[in-house]
Amino acid sequence: MVDDRTEDEQVEDLKNWFKENGTSLVVSIVIVLAVVFGYRSWNTQTRESSEAASAIYENLQQAVTVGPLESLSDEKRSTGNFLAEQLKSEYSSTTYAHFASLQMAKIAAEEGDLETAASELQWVLDNGVDDKLAIIANLRLAKVKLGLTQYDAALAQLDALKPGAHESSYEEVRGDIYRAMDRLNEAREAYQRAVNLQGDTPKPFTQMKRDDLVTPTAAIAMDKADDTEEEQDQ
Repeated sequence: MVDDRTEDEQVEDLKNWFKENGTSLVVSIVIVLAVVFGYRSWNTQTRESSEAASAIYENLQQAVTVGPLESLSDEKRSTGNFLAEQLKSEYSSTTYAHFASLQMAKIAAEEGDLETAASELQWVLDNGVDDKLAIIANLRLAKVKLGLTQYDAALAQLDALKPGAHESSYEEVRGDIYRAMDRLNEAREAYQRAVNLQGDTPKPFTQMKRDDLVTPTAAIAMDKADDTEEEQDQ
């Protein structure tokens, strides 16, 4: 279709269009540019934040690493605590902060400071940890609460998350808690579930825990079976 308007008329129409739509067009362009540059800035900031957190965590690992026959000195522990707190306060959403808290919880537990270990593990669970790491932190917190003789709280901790691939470990710890509570039948059942979940290669220590709770009747039956086999062999 041929546009038979004069050049001046076309220019005037273009001016009128800009008067009506120019502001919204400019606003749209500004929004698009803001989104693009905002994303780039966020991406750069995220990368720099991750790199900084990684460097701090590496320093923490070096600070708390000791040889086989060495113990963690007060100076090393203090440095580790300082770096872990820095990660938790400045980079709390990063995996490095979560690993740092898990590391300090492990050190505290090994030194018998179960209250501090529980506090560190609870921090991990309260600060956006991913599902897989949350399962591990949750299991360790249940063990710590068992060590603190907070048996009901330890059982509740096990029920707080679905154990996923760690189900056998969860059942074994459940057995440990029931045993500490002198609920031996439930302990034995939990150990048996743990053994079953371990498949064709059950852990010997888990089996020992289960076997140690065999009922007296079952134990007598097993002894008689062993005696019969010996008589047949003679």
